[in-house]
Amino acid sequence: MSALDTMEQLKRYFALWFPLPVNFIPAEKGLYGYKQTYDVMVWKDAQLIRVAIVGMGGTSTGNTMMVDLSGKGCSLVSDWQAVYATMQDLDARITRADTALDLMEGFTLDQFDDLYRAGEFNCGGRIPTRRYMEGGHSGDLHANGRTMYLGKKANGKELCIYEKGKQLGDSTSEWLRVEIRFGNRDRVIPHDIVLDPTTYFAGGFIALETLVDTIKTKIKTEQRDIVSEERTIVLKRLTHYLTASYGKTLYQLAHELKMDYKALYELLRVPGVPARLEKSVVADGVNRAHDPAHSEE
Repeated sequence: MSALDTMEQLKRYFALWFPLPVNFIPAEKGLYGYKQTYDVMVWKDAQLIRVAIVGMGGTSTGNTMMVDLSGKGCSLVSDWQAVYATMQDLDARITRADTALDLMEGFTLDQFDDLYRAGEFNCGGRIPTRRYMEGGHSGDLHANGRTMYLGKKANGKELCIYEKGKQLGDSTSEWLRVEIRFGNRDRVIPHDIVLDPTTYFAGGFIALETLVDTIKTKIKTEQRDIVSEERTIVLKRLTHYLTASYGKTLYQLAHELKMDYKALYELLRVPGVPARLEKSVVADGVNRAHDPAHSEE
């Protein structure tokens, strides 16, 4: 069908996925070889936020259509059964799917490194390659978190374990994220991975199956709880930057305005969402629809 008809059909599907209406905005250039690319945007807090990318057309892509749903987009989905039904209806092919387990406390990256060295991540008798990264400064080389990669995306399965809380800016956080990135090289990724991600996560490596079995009763954390934790850490970090960089300026402005804090707020505020908070703002749309005509100011 035509690009216009295709987008109209996609909008009908997306209306089942998302609690907020979406807008298709043409991108400046194509992506992944697709002739036409569109940013899928939702309106939240006086700002358009991208939640997905749609590509279509082009001989190099076999005149196919692609939907790339970001982490922000996943946090907005209110009905994964509808996503599954859409893929079934279109006979869609999943080229990549990421599944993750968030461990908020009680686990360390070193424990998983020890498991790797003990051979617990062997897969079919093969030992996956290991890469290690850390971010920080000379006084604390991993203040911004450490990451361990096992395997390679190019081979169709990569395990990424990283200190999520520290990555976000909380140097004391124990939050660890264990994430498997599945690709469709030499494998078919089933549609029901969106309905039962834990099963596919656990099946990725024997060590993860043991982990899931051990803490199964605790794997009930809602997505919004994870996003809420992320929002708390990011807001705390942004507040620190604001205070360190402009605290004294704010103090002098308040003095200039005779301590009229409302006037100071009106002078400085800019409606919108900082990039680091976009995911939490989008996720809020699952529970509270937002009308562009009545934007919160």
